[in-house]
Amino acid sequence: MRKILGIIFLIFVLTNAATAQTFQEGVAQFENGDYESALQTFQKLKSTDRSNPEVYFYAGRSQFEQDELKKAVKEFEKAAELNSGNSYYYMWLGHSFGRQAQNASILQQAGLARNSRKNYEKAIELDPNNIEARESAIEYYLQAPRFLGGGRSKAELQATALEKIDTEAGTIAWGRIYTYYDEVEIAEYHYKTAIEQHPEIMGSHYQLFNFYFNQAKYSTAADIALQQLQVNDTTAVIYHNLGNAQQRYNLFDQALENYMKALELDENFSSSFYQIGRLAAVSGDHLETGKLYINKFIALENEVSDSFMAWAYFRLGTIEEHQNENENAMRAYQSALEFDSDHEEARLALNALK
Repeated sequence: MRKILGIIFLIFVLTNAATAQTFQEGVAQFENGDYESALQTFQKLKSTDRSNPEVYFYAGRSQFEQDELKKAVKEFEKAAELNSGNSYYYMWLGHSFGRQAQNASILQQAGLARNSRKNYEKAIELDPNNIEARESAIEYYLQAPRFLGGGRSKAELQATALEKIDTEAGTIAWGRIYTYYDEVEIAEYHYKTAIEQHPEIMGSHYQLFNFYFNQAKYSTAADIALQQLQVNDTTAVIYHNLGNAQQRYNLFDQALENYMKALELDENFSSSFYQIGRLAAVSGDHLETGKLYINKFIALENEVSDSFMAWAYFRLGTIEEHQNENENAMRAYQSALEFDSDHEEARLALNALK
């Protein structure tokens, strides 16, 4: 009898170990962006680990990433049913209902929006330190009409709470509110003050950079990036931002130098791939370098939106034109139109070569 019990115990242990290993494989698939394989793994696990809320949560995340939003809702609801105290399950319910509302009919939007808000508020209630839930609630309150529970005062309450939890998140939240209501001078003062008080916090620098960049104040934006580099010179995106600003006021050589510094820090920083290609296309200089990197960007097709791919092929076509390779340019413009049939720049360029 003791031997039989030992065998049963061993089978139980091995089964649990195999289940745990399969779960970790599914998590790895999800984190590597293989959402379909991850979903299949977690769906299989439901038969052996049906009481584990994390199995349903990751199944929902995998569905969400594939825009299967109604299915994602069911998975998150099951996860919340199994563990009603988990803030993140409700937050992702909020995300799922909110994403559905963006593309729903007018009749459906109100109900979906309310469900989104209620789940964000539930997530915050369960975990007041859930920064992402508070940030999402702010975005909802800013955009939703009052009859759906929106309103500036609610957004400001969340921003005040965020400041106490995380200085950087609170700074960005207040800046978002000021910017949303077009209080430009207040937003600018807010970010400058935040940088003066906490120069080590990168978020304020990024926000002020974007503030000036979006107003086409490229030289001032570049100054912010340079100021940021005095505090942190080990982050690729800062050099990339500096390059973007310099490119916009035609400092092409300096911009290229900073994109290369970004790639030294992160060789897979694909945004710099595209911008180097754009720089070559716009300036007519550094053409071989531009072609090399725009093709690296194009090779990421499965990770890039169709709209962005259209622009990449348009830049490649322009580079080919600069090199008097008109047949290649025409093929690139045609590829751009295959990704986005409404890409006017590619259409005009193609017609000009015919």
